[in-house]
Amino acid sequence: MIRTLWLIAALVVLPAHASEDGAARIAARLEPVARFSAEFVQTVRGSGQEVRESAEGYIRIERPRRFKWVIEDPYPQVIVTKGERLYIYDPDLDQVQVRTLEDALDGTPALVLAGSAELIAAQFDVIERDEEELTIFALTPRDPQALYTELLMKFAADELVGIDIVDSLGQVTEVRFYNSEKDPQFPQNEFDFTIPPNADVIGNADDGAT
Repeated sequence: MIRTLWLIAALVVLPAHASEDGAARIAARLEPVARFSAEFVQTVRGSGQEVRESAEGYIRIERPRRFKWVIEDPYPQVIVTKGERLYIYDPDLDQVQVRTLEDALDGTPALVLAGSAELIAAQFDVIERDEEELTIFALTPRDPQALYTELLMKFAADELVGIDIVDSLGQVTEVRFYNSEKDPQFPQNEFDFTIPPNADVIGNADDGAT
């Protein structure tokens, strides 16, 4: 979840169905897309639906394991994969956190977006349901120590339009995508990252990003 890591709506809910092939169904929507680009609005709501935080930014994905999440406002932050590492850069703190890619993506929305049906099925129980014009995949992490209790991936037709992350205290992080594009052409350096020379580095950056 972003910075907090990284709605109650009046919907007519149709019966949930699913199951054993829920992971295969969501992967079937995501896997054909080699690259994905979108802007987003992120809102964090408390258990009473009050807004606690809001942010705007953009996302870039290139399968299988290239991922970039940028918050531009109000507090800049860059999360990007490079080699076998994931970097979280906070310009305001002049700090870079470095994690192994395997540990960083384990059980996260990024794993779902960039992973395979096998990876999704190994880490989540998946239920598919319809709400009005949306298809929603509810993913429950198998890890009892996961930081959240449910992940909702929302599609309009085959387009990913939103992600909701629900934690154990009832707080919801809502991400809404717009201006999305499937299979855009990214610049060659889109996923490059260089650690700023005076930044405080937490973790081991041994894959050439420094």
